[in-house]
Amino acid sequence: MRRPKYAACKLRLRALWMLSALGTSIPRPATAQAVPYARTYAKSNEEVDKALKEMQAYAGQKLPTVEGFVANAEHPLDRYERPFYQFSIDLLPTASGTTVVRVTAKITAWYADRDPSKSAYEALPSNGRLELDLLDRLNEKLGNQPSASASRPDVQPPKPKLDLSSSLSANPLASGKTSAPTASVSAGTAADGPGSEEVTALRGKREAEEKRMRQLTTELQNLQEIQRNQAHPLNLVVVKKTGTPVRARPTAGSSVLFTATADDEFEFLDADGEWIHVQISPALRGYIRRDNLDLPEYVAARQKSPNGAPANAKPEAFRVEREETGVFPGKWEALREKPVKIYTVQRVLQDSQETGGTAKLNFAFSLFQKFSADATSSAPEVHGIVVIFDSADGGIIAATIAIIEQVRGGSLARDDFWKYCYLDPADAFRAAPKPSEKR
Repeated sequence: MRRPKYAACKLRLRALWMLSALGTSIPRPATAQAVPYARTYAKSNEEVDKALKEMQAYAGQKLPTVEGFVANAEHPLDRYERPFYQFSIDLLPTASGTTVVRVTAKITAWYADRDPSKSAYEALPSNGRLELDLLDRLNEKLGNQPSASASRPDVQPPKPKLDLSSSLSANPLASGKTSAPTASVSAGTAADGPGSEEVTALRGKREAEEKRMRQLTTELQNLQEIQRNQAHPLNLVVVKKTGTPVRARPTAGSSVLFTATADDEFEFLDADGEWIHVQISPALRGYIRRDNLDLPEYVAARQKSPNGAPANAKPEAFRVEREETGVFPGKWEALREKPVKIYTVQRVLQDSQETGGTAKLNFAFSLFQKFSADATSSAPEVHGIVVIFDSADGGIIAATIAIIEQVRGGSLARDDFWKYCYLDPADAFRAAPKPSEKR
């Protein structure tokens, strides 16, 4: 089913945040890049791979804490929750029949900021403790000592140096034996050796993954910015829980069109007792029980109020679709190039008699009064109000704040008020209010 335009952005944001909760998370950039560790073992590729599988080295595991396992972090370590690690293991066979085991620990954790909007999964650089422990255990598993080899710059231990002074009892990979880091970390092959092509391919793959991660992060930030800047319609109702049925008729036994998900938003059309009539797409409408929805103030004000106003009152002929502050979109000298409050209005009823010139004037006048009554000294300064009727037979009405205050204070009659307003085109508002309708 098609969702309202505003809901589309929110649903896409939800999908990206769901990626963060799964294995394909979108971590924030780390303060240091992961450094691979490598050793050469006098075993075949198949033997080493079998040993690693028996050790379950390819499966990810939880960490009790990030302290003692990460080199450094952008935030205090006690703010990280649900740490998780997974090894990236490369087996590089050499011409001599030995195997280079190259290991990188990828650590992720949820950063819980005091501002929830800044909380997110982050990738943290390993300090080498996990990698060295795995290589030590693999050495014990294979029952041999690693082959002597020289270190290579791209597999050097990270800086600052490892701090293994604390006990390894908290390490979920520890087998009861504490191992000191080896004096040198072997690369297995030189830059121009037999394994150089594999190393180059792995480096290219990692760079591609990092580029994709940056693209996803940028897209997420752009969508968040769009959501913050987008004018939120005033007539959206929000579904409270997942599985809420949207029915074809305002009765419990009518057919279910589909089930909505928590936080889904739909445009309010009108109310029928305990049922809310909503628009699902331009061609589809449905009904949802009132107690399954959160109603915005605009909608709740039109429903039954504490003073006993009827819940099934006749709906208004128009509804405000969007409101914003901007420069006056016309050449009327009274407001030309001045900041104004702009209401974009759409027709709700299809009966032309209910949405004619008089109805437009009445609805615009109600918005003028509402803004004047709600305005406070803290609100952005505007010089007038503009109401745009977004329809084929619509039009634009504008009035200055000064003239609105005069009619609101009683110094100007309502039927004379329109003489000081901007009406474009005038024919769209031909039917003027009756003379008796005065403030």
